[in-house]
Amino acid sequence: MITTQRSSRAVKNVFASMFFRGGSILISLLLVPLTLSYLNQYEYGIWLTLSSVLTWVYVLDIGLGNGLRNKLSEALALDDKALAKTYVSTTFFALLFIIIGIYLLFAILQHWLDWSAILNVDPSKVSDLNSIVNIVFAFFCCNFVFKIVGNIYMAYQLSAINDLFTLLGNLLSIVLIYLCTIWTSGSLAKVAYIFSGAPVVVLLIAFPVTFLRYKEIAPSFSFVRLKYLKELMSLGGQFFIIQIACIILFMTSNLIISRLFGPEEVTPYNIAFKYFSLVTIGFTIIVTPIWSAITEAYTLGDMAWIRNITKKLLWIWLASVGITLIMLLCASPIYTWWVGEEIEIPFTLSLICGIYVCISNWNNVFSYIINGIGKIRLQLYSSVIASLLFIPLALILGRTWGIPGVVGAMCVCLLFSTVLLPVQFVYIIKNIHSKIFNN
Repeated sequence: MITTQRSSRAVKNVFASMFFRGGSILISLLLVPLTLSYLNQYEYGIWLTLSSVLTWVYVLDIGLGNGLRNKLSEALALDDKALAKTYVSTTFFALLFIIIGIYLLFAILQHWLDWSAILNVDPSKVSDLNSIVNIVFAFFCCNFVFKIVGNIYMAYQLSAINDLFTLLGNLLSIVLIYLCTIWTSGSLAKVAYIFSGAPVVVLLIAFPVTFLRYKEIAPSFSFVRLKYLKELMSLGGQFFIIQIACIILFMTSNLIISRLFGPEEVTPYNIAFKYFSLVTIGFTIIVTPIWSAITEAYTLGDMAWIRNITKKLLWIWLASVGITLIMLLCASPIYTWWVGEEIEIPFTLSLICGIYVCISNWNNVFSYIINGIGKIRLQLYSSVIASLLFIPLALILGRTWGIPGVVGAMCVCLLFSTVLLPVQFVYIIKNIHSKIFNN
């Protein structure tokens, strides 16, 4: 009965996520030409690079968000509401304390930071960059705390609700950007404030609504327990290191391209990457509900369900490879239809982005399952090695082959997980004892 309910929840969330995520994808695709018509390619590249740099703030939760997701899933599987409330309360107030410290530190350091030099921006083209960064960083900090509601819904195996929040944030963004194109002239500041502020508005509304629905786990200072913080951080700390490694791999590419080739070259890279990321997004819609379902199944010892769902995910991955190949063959006319002929995107860049997507989705099959089980030590090691190699490799290959070289460096660095994670999965599922694969 529990197995049937778990599978049913996963299927319902996949279909709901397809609708919500599909709407988000459509809006994000429309936002590219709309924003490019409002800003020039240079300013748009600056915003893409700046947002990538400031995304670093999200990993400063020390992995508490993902740690909460797993621990809350376990508590709910055991129907221990008091423990669930303790996990939520401890995580929320810890995040609040962390972000206050981070913002105060940033406010002090901001006096000595020159963002024009950091992002390789011509000050004569964008004169108020430091003030833009100040306000955008404040929005990122608010999002840092209130995004905990997404982890709560995912722990309840309702990941589609988290996708709904993204859809609403994107919907608010496109409405505001459209109004700006009608009533105001191009402004990097307005675009930055809208894109960073819209998700915060949605989460500020979602936060009280969530805890009216789940009153039994609403955060309370009296339920904060430091001993549980250590437990959350033990698992969360490993997620934290993995998050940092992933950001080095996925987010610093914008900064590297901006430094090597100029902010305007970030735009064609992001267009190609966003196009092929549609496959990754679609695949993520399917695997996201699996994470917390795996936690429940593993807690209850249902290994047969885990084996069965893994086989299905591998067939879906194979189908995603075929879709990626079709997208590659159709890429050139779709780029022209989407953003016009002004921005040239070479075939080699599209090819390497397609290869990256296939490797990334393969890794996601096993990483989401292993994340749900909570045995992520090997993933931590492989992620650290990959992140240490990425920047020097990206600089070398970027100088040799241009932007495709930077993406190629990402592909090479993912290969560690491509080999190791499937091996770890076999060891876990067959209960083979190993200090490397069972931690």
